[in-house]
Amino acid sequence: MKFPWKETPILYGEDARRFEEEMKRVDNMSKEERRANAEALRKGYEEACKALNLTIKI
Repeated sequence: MKFPWKETPILYGEDARRFEEEMKRVDNMSKEERRANAEALRKGYEEACKALNLTIKI
């Protein structure tokens, strides 16, 4: 490894609250919702590659 890993920052205030809420939302997602999110992410990735004229495929 070229560079050492940095420590994870500690969240305070609004950032900590937002992180907690997001963790609860993700934990409560069904398999179908997770699958739909993954598919939407994949489509967005492919569209971005086309727009940037990249040939990278996953």
